[in-house]
Amino acid sequence: MAVAYRAPLCLSCASPMAKDPIAPVSPFREEGLIQRVRNPSALSAISMTKRRRRRRPSAISGKIFCLFYDAPEAITACAWNDHVLASDIPVLVEFWASWCGPCRMVHRVIDEIARDYAGRIKCYKLNTDDYPQVAVSHNVHRIPTVLLFKDGEMLNSMTGTLPMSVYVTAIEKSLSH
Repeated sequence: MAVAYRAPLCLSCASPMAKDPIAPVSPFREEGLIQRVRNPSALSAISMTKRRRRRRPSAISGKIFCLFYDAPEAITACAWNDHVLASDIPVLVEFWASWCGPCRMVHRVIDEIARDYAGRIKCYKLNTDDYPQVAVSHNVHRIPTVLLFKDGEMLNSMTGTLPMSVYVTAIEKSLSH
């Protein structure tokens, strides 16, 4: 009798968790089924190369992440009032542009924050090239800029590439009030 592998559940969203949030979950592993391979030596060579390429700091650190965390999604000018200003939990919005190199570094930090604070805050990304009127209305003149909103009002504005601790301090302050 084969026992199916059951991954631990995320406490915030009750979805399966894994060591690496980007790694795909195999339906064969979840259902306890075994996939038969005609040439096992070819499979071992492929799996060895995949293992070397897939090593990431998150997988090595041993942290367990939710597979279905709320990744920062793109927001439009039409949805701004509903998703940001009318939100009942704090909202972190990153203003970026596709041509901006430092914005890519901030993307990684915001992705990690979204993963760590899933369910407690919402994270969005707004492309300033597509929606300049929203950026101008919130006095965003340089990018990358990250704004923190709570109950429809802006609490904090952070411009430039900053360490994650700066963002976390602002978020923790907004959650405590």
